[in-house]
Amino acid sequence: MKAFRRVYYPVMAACLIAGLYTGLRLFFIIFLTQAIAVAAMVAINIWTFYSFTYKQELSQKVCVKGDDVKLHLEITNERPIPLSLIEVHVDVVSVKESVNLTFSLAPFSGQAFEIPVTVPYRGCYSVGMTKLKITDIFGLATVPFDMRRLFFYHAAELVVLPKAAVPQAISYDVSDTKFFGAAYLRHAEQGESISGARLYQDGDPLRRVNWKKSAQLGRLFVKQYEYPEREHILIAVDTGLHGLSGEEGLVYADTVCECAACIALHSLSKNRSVGVLGGAAVSLKRCDSLHDFDTLRRYLAALRFTQSADVGKLVAGCCSQAGSARSLFLVTRKMTPDLSAMLCGTLAARIPMTAVLVGGRAQSAGISVISVEPGSDAAASLGGLSSRGMR
Repeated sequence: MKAFRRVYYPVMAACLIAGLYTGLRLFFIIFLTQAIAVAAMVAINIWTFYSFTYKQELSQKVCVKGDDVKLHLEITNERPIPLSLIEVHVDVVSVKESVNLTFSLAPFSGQAFEIPVTVPYRGCYSVGMTKLKITDIFGLATVPFDMRRLFFYHAAELVVLPKAAVPQAISYDVSDTKFFGAAYLRHAEQGESISGARLYQDGDPLRRVNWKKSAQLGRLFVKQYEYPEREHILIAVDTGLHGLSGEEGLVYADTVCECAACIALHSLSKNRSVGVLGGAAVSLKRCDSLHDFDTLRRYLAALRFTQSADVGKLVAGCCSQAGSARSLFLVTRKMTPDLSAMLCGTLAARIPMTAVLVGGRAQSAGISVISVEPGSDAAASLGGLSSRGMR
C-alpha cells in the first residue's frame, strides 16, 4: 500500500503541474479523478469510525496486584460495505506493554480478541481502545482518530488493590510495652455499662462528665465504662514521588501503598483499629475490623501520587487527628533532618512515630526506622530487622 501511495501522489501532482503548464484538459481530468478518489477514501475512513460497533469487558473489575485479568474486545461490522484496514491501540495497565491490533472487517462480520492484562502495580486504570488508524483498501489515505472523543465511548475501569499479607512481626515504637499484649486495656469514652468515675482531666470530653456525682462532691468527675476501648494506630502515607517518574514512580507508589496495607492488616489481625491518612489534603480513612479491609485497600488504590507533597503538613495533620492513638507510622521516601526533628517532637507529645522508608535512607537518628526496597515483598521487609528494635 505504501508503494502504491508513493506512486499515486507524485502522478497526481505531475498531472496538476502539466495541466497548468500545457492547458490540456486531459491532465486536469486525470488530476480531478485522482482527487475525487482520495476524497472518497477519506470519507469512507471517517464513515468507518462511526459504523463499527464494539464491546469491551474485563474479566474482573476489581482485582489484587498480580492477578490474571483479561480484556474481551469484540468489534463488529453491521453494514453491507466492507470496512477499511483498522489499526487499534489498546491501553493496558503496564507502561511497558503495548497492544496494537490490525484487522479488516467484511460486511456483517466481526473480530473478537482476548487480551491478557498484567497488573504489576496498584491503582485505578482506564483499559481499552484509545487510538485508531483507518486506512482505505488502496492505501491512499490514513486517518488517525481518538476513540475517547466519541461521546458514546466508555473505557473499561479497572481497580487494582495493593497486595497485603500479615508480617510475622513489625518492629516499631509504641508508647507502652503492653501495646503488644492482649492484657493492655484502657477505659472507653463510651459504652453500655458504667463501672465508676474519676476526676476530670484536661482533654476529657464533656459528654463523659458525671453531672450527678460532680454536683454531690462539688468537683468534676467523668464516667468510666466497663468495656475497654480498642487500641488503634494511625498510618500517614506520603503521596509525593520525590523526583521519580514513569515505571519507577509507579513501582514506588505501589510499594508505599503495599506497606500501608500490610501494616493495617497486621494491626487489624491483632484486633486493633486503624486510621490511614493519604496526603495532607485527604480525609482520614478509618477501618475497625477485617471486614472493612477491602474498603481500606480501595482507598489506597485510589490515592494519587504527585511530584510535590508537603510531608510536614501531612505529619501535622496526622498528629492533630491522632487522639488516643498508640503509635503513628509514616510511609515515605526521604527522611531529612527537619522532618526527623518534627517526628521526634511527636515522641515528646507521647505519640511515638515509626518511619517506613521506601527506597530511601535516614539522614538522622532518633526514631524507629524500617527500610523497604521498592518492588520488594513489603510484608517480608516489614517483618525483618529495623534500625531500632521493638521497645
